[in-house]
Amino acid sequence: MATDPRKRQKQLAKKKAKRKVVTTQKIVAQLGGGFLSQTVLEKSPIHECFVAENIFEAGIGSVIIARQIPNGEIAVGFFMLDSWCLGIKNAFLADLTEDEYQQKLQDVRFNEEIQPVSPAYARKLVEDCGVYAKDLGFSPHPDYKKAKRVFGNIDPGECTESFKFGKDGKPYYVSGPYDTPEKTHKILKTLEKNCGTDNYHYLSQLGPFDDDDDDKQLEWKV
Repeated sequence: MATDPRKRQKQLAKKKAKRKVVTTQKIVAQLGGGFLSQTVLEKSPIHECFVAENIFEAGIGSVIIARQIPNGEIAVGFFMLDSWCLGIKNAFLADLTEDEYQQKLQDVRFNEEIQPVSPAYARKLVEDCGVYAKDLGFSPHPDYKKAKRVFGNIDPGECTESFKFGKDGKPYYVSGPYDTPEKTHKILKTLEKNCGTDNYHYLSQLGPFDDDDDDKQLEWKV
């Protein structure tokens, strides 16, 4: 049975248009070094931004900046901030589908309450927290350099908020479950060197971290 020439022509035109869209997306990605490149991200609209509600009271919390990128997915910068001492403890940049993105948000909300904020607020908070920690002698997470691409052309100067880091006017280090005694000792030595005796607080876990151990040894310095 012969194929209708007009139907065949429409099918070819549809395939050509689809190839054109795919080719255009590939060119955009290649020119900028990928969909998560600085060039592409700067031209991608902000989707939404969130910050943990009690990031200053708890001393730790998430900052999330999301953009809609050309491939139809969402580029998300996740930042875990220690607002009391260490600054940018964790950071990563991810290219997620809408479903994957919503699942990530659900995972975050399981542990903390997050609230929507302006892009300028989110960027300024992350950068100011990083500066505070740097002054104490602590560097941001190694993946921060890549994750901060999501900032793009966000102007932190549009945020007039002034952030206060530390606790009760001093840096306060709380050792985490994955902080080894060696790491804790190194952090405390850095604080002692850059802040001076009695100019910082800390709460550290001495010995292995065991949920079944009721005799956990804690040491305070105020």
